[in-house]
Amino acid sequence: MNWKNVGLFTSGIVISATISSMFTGIVNAQSVQLLNPSLVPTQGKTVQDFVPKGWKIQDRVEGDINSDRKPDTVLTLIEAGTQSDRARAIVVLVKQANGKLQRFAVANKLLLCSSCAGVLSSPDGANSTIKIISGVIIVSQLSGSREAREATHRFWIDKSSKRLILIGKDILDYDRANGDSTLTSINYLTGQQIVEKSQGQKVVSTKKSTIQKSKQFIDTVNIEAD
Repeated sequence: MNWKNVGLFTSGIVISATISSMFTGIVNAQSVQLLNPSLVPTQGKTVQDFVPKGWKIQDRVEGDINSDRKPDTVLTLIEAGTQSDRARAIVVLVKQANGKLQRFAVANKLLLCSSCAGVLSSPDGANSTIKIISGVIIVSQLSGSREAREATHRFWIDKSSKRLILIGKDILDYDRANGDSTLTSINYLTGQQIVEKSQGQKVVSTKKSTIQKSKQFIDTVNIEAD
């Protein structure tokens, strides 16, 4: 287990703060207004053309997701305004031969809202990162407090449906005070699941199992269901 990026809290942190932050996140997640995908245009000249009224670009990442050697774009959108609980969404754009951009996918349930990550929220949402590596879109989100969770979802274009599907998921639940953790890794292409439990820095058990292979499109994945 690599803990270089995991800062341990001091023993003074109490579990009640974790429970409070988790409860607040659940309430906020239920109250935010999700992005309506129909409000996102199907084509445009610039990324700004795909930002509906009342929303703004929080982040953008470029990379080739369809192997045509043209830079595609993944946008993170967030509701405009100053309210603490704002919805967030992912919009995937592909560059066409004529240089214009085409809407490829809208995922309005994949990202935690601006206040749904508890103590580990940043000012505008969960501690989230998006990368494009070898055509795979990798979305990582950190949430919680002493009891923390790092959720990583991986997507690529399915050849048969020509849509972005979930090919793998890692859910790491860990105690920031003592380092105890449970890592659940699922490969939806092979149908394999591995659950690894650790105490501190030591792995104490590893369980492998077979799950049913399934296709989950990026626009149907709900972070609250993990």
